[in-house]
Amino acid sequence: MNAVEPAEPLRAAAEAIARAAHLDVGGVEVMIDDRDGTPRFYDINALSNFVAKPLDVLGWDPHEKLVDRLEAWIAESR
Repeated sequence: MNAVEPAEPLRAAAEAIARAAHLDVGGVEVMIDDRDGTPRFYDINALSNFVAKPLDVLGWDPHEKLVDRLEAWIAESR
């Protein structure tokens, strides 16, 4: 498995979906239909389904970023 950076229009669409769903943390999954090249969003996760072996695939640990974000929200609320 390899990390893939989506094209900007797909990223913007996924971010719009997340905003519409009021997600603070999560993931929006998309696949490209091999038959016609159409992107199809098929899964919205309130908490992202992190990849196995993130350091190998992504080069960074999403769990650390999640904890950092949660800690920041806690600090901001005090």
